Amino acid sequence: MMRRLAAAAATLIVALTGCASTAAAPGLDEVIDERSRTATDQWLRVAAEADAYLRREWPDAVHPTLAFDRWVAPERYASEVLQCMSLATGRTVGSVVRNNLVLAPRPAKEPTWALPVAHVRCTVQLSPWSDSAAFGGPVEHAWVTHQVTVALPACVRRWGGELVIDDLEAAIDASIYPTTGGLSSAPAGALAAEPLQSVWRVAELRNVDDATAQQIRATCPDPGRALSQLEPPAIRP
Repeated sequence: MMRRLAAAAATLIVALTGCASTAAAPGLDEVIDERSRTATDQWLRVAAEADAYLRREWPDAVHPTLAFDRWVAPERYASEVLQCMSLATGRTVGSVVRNNLVLAPRPAKEPTWALPVAHVRCTVQLSPWSDSAAFGGPVEHAWVTHQVTVALPACVRRWGGELVIDDLEAAIDASIYPTTGGLSSAPAGALAAEPLQSVWRVAELRNVDDATAQQIRATCPDPGRALSQLEPPAIRP
């Protein structure tokens, strides 16, 4: 109930005046740092679980230190893992069929632990990139809130328009989460010609003609567009 009242109050401010609290808001650099810290914490948990699993299942194996290498596009993940495993074992370990790894028979002289250790090591070393990984922390939420309630309305007013947001939380979700609906439902038809990650999925413009509205959408600071253009977060163990 309290969250709904706060959102309604903020929405009213945006719709009528475009003003909001003048308290210092975090910058985009702070959002990037928060994403990196969150992604690093997530990776460290995965690496610790993987290391414990390897040592429990194959105590006699050679256990290399698990380290993060890079993010990989999901459609290339299987082939990249295959290459990594082949390098780790010194042989071609299989092939990729329909984006699935199909393993070749194990050579008789190869230790039984060599392939599973290489597989776990490579799946930790290479991570498939997900657009929603490590997003939506409190710093990012505060940055988007400031953009939606202060920066964007101010820009719209310079064009003589009025920004109307019926649901502030939906606007924040639409800016942070690159999905067709975010965490809140967008109005029917709102996604037809809009990017998947954009405040304009739920925001409306008034008192401007179509040509001016297009200019506003193209030039005013859309927090969703800014966030979608960020590089994947750095893993800093």
